[in-house]
Amino acid sequence: MLSHTCFFGALLIYYIPRMMNKKSKFLRNTHIVLGSLAILGMLGETIMKFGTPSFMKYLGFSAVMLFIGITGYLMTKAKNMRRWHIIATLSFFAYLALIIIL
Repeated sequence: MLSHTCFFGALLIYYIPRMMNKKSKFLRNTHIVLGSLAILGMLGETIMKFGTPSFMKYLGFSAVMLFIGITGYLMTKAKNMRRWHIIATLSFFAYLALIIIL
């Protein structure tokens, strides 16, 4: 549950102010901290689900969230990774919809 709350919190903290053309280092750093907590929380939940039928779903979510985290980190080094970070974030929602449908 921690991972879900932190993930959506990271999205809200960063993208809602950006829609209003407000940028600050505090919001960016809060986004990074919440995103990191979300990744760690999801990895922890995946480990706890080992051996259960839902393990593969959690493994997929962990992989997508790691992809988001890696592209976010690389974006701080090279600005051209922004497109990949957005694609990674959208892939989370695509994977979520796929899991709900199946």
